[in-house]
Amino acid sequence: MTGHSGPAPSPEGGVALVSPRYLAGGGDPRWVTAPLHQAFHWQAAHLPLSPRVHLTRRDLQTELIMAPDPDDYWWTLRHTATSDGGTNEGEEEGWVMRFGARTPVETIAAATDTLATTSLGREASPPDLPDPLGVLSRAGWESSGEDMFRTSPDGLVTVCHPPQGAWLISVTSHDGPWRSNPDDLVWHAYFSPHTPTPLVTAVLEDLASPEPLPRAPGSLPEVLRDLVRLTPAPAGQGRDALWERVDRLAAHRPTSTPRPPQPPDGPLPRRTR
Repeated sequence: MTGHSGPAPSPEGGVALVSPRYLAGGGDPRWVTAPLHQAFHWQAAHLPLSPRVHLTRRDLQTELIMAPDPDDYWWTLRHTATSDGGTNEGEEEGWVMRFGARTPVETIAAATDTLATTSLGREASPPDLPDPLGVLSRAGWESSGEDMFRTSPDGLVTVCHPPQGAWLISVTSHDGPWRSNPDDLVWHAYFSPHTPTPLVTAVLEDLASPEPLPRAPGSLPEVLRDLVRLTPAPAGQGRDALWERVDRLAAHRPTSTPRPPQPPDGPLPRRTR
């Protein structure tokens, strides 16, 4: 387990690099929502005086909802089944991915980026695709009990996938694959059966990445500060990262996706210099 190295001074008002990344906290939600809206033209529902965010892909089959709820998942990515639920050739199963409040936005974006830039019909997830758990094994995560479990080297993260079942991710603030009390839970995620394998793989690759994430040290909950390592962020770290990311992803927008009309209030404002 790594130790806390104290606040990291930085020209960006205290921005530090936090590792392991799964304990970095939620981050800026726009890291997920801005590319979907600006680069891929998902339509936003306007909800005045509400913290709820609702984005819908133009085919109306897929939606992203961010709804702050202390008793439930905060993020939901949902795809509706076509026709009778995928029982006929060419039709798709429905699926859902849910993430807790402290899931790093970069981890959620691994799924939304893959969804937005990849064709994910039934042909995109054949049954012979490699098991995403192999991503964790190659990163040094250990099997725990039966082969359906993987545990991070520090013992704080457990990923479970019973055969043909849902995916469950649990990140805790103590060593060991099982938390001893609900207050130890940092964040959790649930992916239903039929969630496309490329999306699960993208999330697990991000989860196992050794790369730290930029965060303001003061935003870290007290319970996590002794579990993470903070290092100074390079000068200018993250200053334009969001909009550079939007522009980069826009270059990968599928050409078959038409741009929807802009709402009356126009696109999201960019950072002003």
